[in-house]
This record gives sequence, C-alpha cells and structure tokens, in this order.
Amino acid sequence: MKFLDYFKYFFFIALNWNVRLAWFTIRHEITGEKKYGINTTKINNLKNLPVIGKLEHAEIYQGASYYLLENIFNYLQGINANYHILDFGCGKGRVLAVAAWYGFNKITGIDFSAELCMDAIKNLIPVRHKFPETIFNVIHANASDHPVDDDTNVFFFFNPFNETVMLAVVKNILSSLKKVPREAYVVYVNPVHKEIFMSAGFEQIHHLEKMKYIQACILMHPVEL
Repeated sequence: MKFLDYFKYFFFIALNWNVRLAWFTIRHEITGEKKYGINTTKINNLKNLPVIGKLEHAEIYQGASYYLLENIFNYLQGINANYHILDFGCGKGRVLAVAAWYGFNKITGIDFSAELCMDAIKNLIPVRHKFPETIFNVIHANASDHPVDDDTNVFFFFNPFNETVMLAVVKNILSSLKKVPREAYVVYVNPVHKEIFMSAGFEQIHHLEKMKYIQACILMHPVEL
C-alpha cells in the first residue's frame, strides 16, 4: 500500500510539474515517512470527504515537502520561535509530527475533514509516546470560525484555502495578537496569498526555494505595544 502511494504521488508530480521534481520529492517522502514514523504520503482532492464549511474554499490535501519542513523548523529553532504552533489544514498530521522533533511545547492542528483529523490522531500516537511532555491537540473545525489561542506564536499554512478564508483567519490572528501582544511568525508554504499577511503588518524574514516549485517563506509580526 505504501509503495502504491509513492507510485501515484510520483506520477502526480511528474505529470503536473516534471520528472526531476518528482524524483526529488519522492526521495524525501520515503526518507521522511520512515524517519518520523508516520503515514502521510497521499493526494486527496477532498471531494469524497464530508467537511465542515464549503469545499469550494479548500485546496487539495497534500503533505508539505519534508525538505522544506526540516529547513523551516531548523530556522525557527535557531531563533527560539518554537513554543506553540498551529497548523491550519493539518491533514494527516505531518507538520504536527515533525514539529515535535524540533522542540515545540504545544502543537495544534485544525482541519475541516473529520477523516483527516482521525488520520492525524493516528499518526501522532507513536509521536506522543516519544515526546510525552509535548501537548498535542487536533481540532475538527472550520478554520475561519476557530479562535486563536493567545499563546500561539507560530502559524503554519500550506496554501490550505482560498483568499476568502485566509482573510478571516488573518483577522482572527490579529485579534489574538492585539489581545495579548507578542512576537508571532507565519510559515507559509506555496505562499499564494502572502500579500494578505504583508498588508496586515507581517514582514518577511526568511525565504526558501528549491527547484522553482518548492517554496516557503517565514513572516514575522512584531510586538505591538
């Protein structure tokens, strides 16, 4: 079954982008899945999954590149920005699992698919055993309706939804930052709507790009006194 997932993923990337990118991605998929002990390699267009909210606002389910994740979390670890991460559109829990290995104290994922949330919880079972002091939480909810905890300092996005939902989510983030002023970071993989964050007062502090199509940025919102 795992080999079939890799096989399908390889051809998905090869057909939509190119073979070189497909080989690079699958190599890191195999290494990452084994290293973190999870099962998250799969493409899902979500059409057959019951969800909270409107499916038209969502993008497909696809795990973020392990290459990007490890580089991103190394950077955050280096600036001590690894306390509480909230992954919007957490899917099967890949980001949640990797974040635990990079020292986050609290790790929260939110997804509008109950099935994907259950997959995330299942994937986190061995991770919880390895990091028993880490607080994990997987929430089945609509991202635009979910209030942001006032201790969350890192927000993760892998282009999970369109501009309509992103605007609502950014509004919730800003509300939390106004209530409890703190330095906050946004990790944005495939940053299609980055301008929304820039207009909201975030500044880009890091950019990572590999083979043109694998892209991510880290944005920071300074403390407002």
